Amino acid sequence: MAKVLVADDERAICEAFSAMLRAAGHTPVVAASGDEALRRIAAERPDVVFLDVQMPGMSGLEVLEQIRAAHADLPVIVMTAYGTLQTAMTALKSGAFDYLGKPIELARVREVLSRALHKPALDAATRPHGDAGDAMVGTSAAMQEIFKRMSLLTTNELTVLITGESGVGKELVAHGIHANSERASQPFVAVNCAAIPASLIESEFFGHERGAFTDAREQRVGRFEAAGRGTLFLDEISELPYTLQSKLLRVLQERSFERVGSQTPVPFRARLIAATNRVLQDEVEAGRFREDLFHRLDLVTLAIPPLRARKEDIEALALQFLGRANVELGKSVQGLEPAALERLLAHEWPGNVRELEHAIKRAVLMARRPWLAAHDLELAPAAAAVDVDSRFGAALRAALSARLAAAAGDGTDESAYQALIALAEQQLVAEALRVTEGNQVAAARLLGINRTTLRSKIRDTTD
Repeated sequence: MAKVLVADDERAICEAFSAMLRAAGHTPVVAASGDEALRRIAAERPDVVFLDVQMPGMSGLEVLEQIRAAHADLPVIVMTAYGTLQTAMTALKSGAFDYLGKPIELARVREVLSRALHKPALDAATRPHGDAGDAMVGTSAAMQEIFKRMSLLTTNELTVLITGESGVGKELVAHGIHANSERASQPFVAVNCAAIPASLIESEFFGHERGAFTDAREQRVGRFEAAGRGTLFLDEISELPYTLQSKLLRVLQERSFERVGSQTPVPFRARLIAATNRVLQDEVEAGRFREDLFHRLDLVTLAIPPLRARKEDIEALALQFLGRANVELGKSVQGLEPAALERLLAHEWPGNVRELEHAIKRAVLMARRPWLAAHDLELAPAAAAVDVDSRFGAALRAALSARLAAAAGDGTDESAYQALIALAEQQLVAEALRVTEGNQVAAARLLGINRTTLRSKIRDTTD
């Protein structure tokens, strides 16, 4: 069997590892510091190393560099309780075989150990990092896996599809891939496909020549051309009109396009990353999305889990957002009281990471003490959605009674029906926009109507 070195200054972790390794027939070797780990490696010649990032003296990442220099083929699995994208990037690009977030799951350790004993370590990659890496944090196993896959995607030019609910941070993931790739010095152009009117989207994408249509008074460069050799991020790609989907497919196949009003090909040199909060396979089956384009985009998919499925990330995210809010608002809030953290962990976060960021920013704004208390957090109670139908019915009956009473008093009731319907529509539209933070596409989807109908109703309520 194998000899496995565990380098960690936490005795309990070393003991747990040792017991698990002995039970599996392996020989454990432990070290409590980076210096001791290097000495043990030289003396014991282990087959695999589990290496903590935070240790006395040299950090685990510094130890990793020395191991790679002296023992290039030795598989090293980096462990840390302080998971960030930048840590994962540094570890993997410095030659780590894998990367584990704490608390360590022994089942995961066994799986990684099995792979390390039968496969060579990843080749070291040397590339300067962008400055956006620390924008993403997450200690959950799901996010550690996302960080790892993002790191691997920075070394190639593959098209990437990012999926997940609204607010999970899909654009942040796209920007993280771009900022840590060889294209980092080139433009990152983000386009929300749902925010551009259908009549203008082709010109926005590909640009136009002077005189191509009414009001085209000069040549305009589109987003595909503006991205240059950087990254083009198409958000909410499921909202792309069907006719434009075929043109996008042709661009991806031929790596060129023409401006509106021109027949001269313009090369498309950017990397494409797309995102959607829908299940594209369902959209294909419903006839709203081209199957050939779906397969073109579905080469590598990163599925970002909702925040409610990775609540172990909430504390790290909340503290990060707290720091940002302090800078933005000129405050000096030091952290979260235990009760405040408990309240964050109990919330279901339908708006995901974006909702958490807004909640923390509001709390920092309102805080009057050095630590955020539970009452500083403005969160909807979990039971707020219970019995909505009965409460709505009661409110509607009250409004109906008042309206009919008023109509009876002045001798007319012919407008009661229309007035109540208009009132209900106003409230539905306002509430849908509030829940979706003003996102008209999401609000229309929530109400089961199209964007054109929603915009018409918004105009009606503001006239």
